[in-house]
Amino acid sequence: MNLLPVITDSAWQIIDKSKNKNNFNSNITTAFIPAKGSKALKRKHNEIDDNLNFDKKSKQKLPLNSNSPIGLKWDSENYSCSYDSLFGILYNIWKENPNDWTDNFKNINRHMQALADGFMQVFEENISLENVRDKIRKTLHNLDSNKFPMGNKSASVAELGFELMKSTNENAISQLYCTHCDYWIEYSDQLGYIFNIEKSKAFSTQKWLDTLEIPCRRKCDDCSNRLTHQINYKEAPDLLLLEYPHANIQTSHKIKIKIENEYKVLSLRGIVYHGENHFCSRIISSDGTIWYNDGIATGKNSIKDSHLSVINYKDLQICKEKKFVLAVYA
Repeated sequence: MNLLPVITDSAWQIIDKSKNKNNFNSNITTAFIPAKGSKALKRKHNEIDDNLNFDKKSKQKLPLNSNSPIGLKWDSENYSCSYDSLFGILYNIWKENPNDWTDNFKNINRHMQALADGFMQVFEENISLENVRDKIRKTLHNLDSNKFPMGNKSASVAELGFELMKSTNENAISQLYCTHCDYWIEYSDQLGYIFNIEKSKAFSTQKWLDTLEIPCRRKCDDCSNRLTHQINYKEAPDLLLLEYPHANIQTSHKIKIKIENEYKVLSLRGIVYHGENHFCSRIISSDGTIWYNDGIATGKNSIKDSHLSVINYKDLQICKEKKFVLAVYA
């Protein structure tokens, strides 16, 4: 059985500003684009519903002492499977350390802040996850009804993930440099927490991280050769989403991100699958146990499926005849 190795390094590093030749601040907004129509990283605050009041009449008894992850029941009137699959993974990560993850979510953007607030009400007041889902979904629908439709049209989980995980802060540093001369500049930038690696030629997610660069059309001011654009987080993230629905790439069980001289290890915590116009998920516990969840077939319940220590990476790519489209690392 070909198990994935634990990859040990990544090339994401903070830039040494002492090397800076032409350091400047810029309003340029650059990010890897995981989904179409996803370039707009900055958004006015009034476009987001700041005061989500969750309906306390809708409650559920949560088996908080159970090891089985909690899922969401599918909405048959307003198809919700993309929300169910991703929110189920995120909730089961969040509930392991609610205070720290609430702070982490709030530092990403207001959608994630609303999600964390809703999760806290689930955790403390037994508000249903479905109620949280419906409130967030309504906000996103009002924001863009084409990307986030209601009724019998399901939203793309990639579009959903990107909207949730794009940064509204200058959390990164970009550098443009020439490989033919000494030309080099850097500026503050924004980098979301979701990436599309569909066109990658790397054989694993970790190897893709090791070569993280952005194609650049700008030419060097000194020698006119095309510049290379590299972007790095200022601080290593605690949560990453990777989208690769058609890429033949091995899913690393763990990935390492290096910022200056420190490493942060993120573990595979969930996978979203798609097929026949429906999304389902595998939720992965912190101990590596894999659970299957489908809002139609299993509802709130999750079924023990396997363990990362014994599953072949090819078996991670398919679940119930549905194909791997999104990975969640935390």
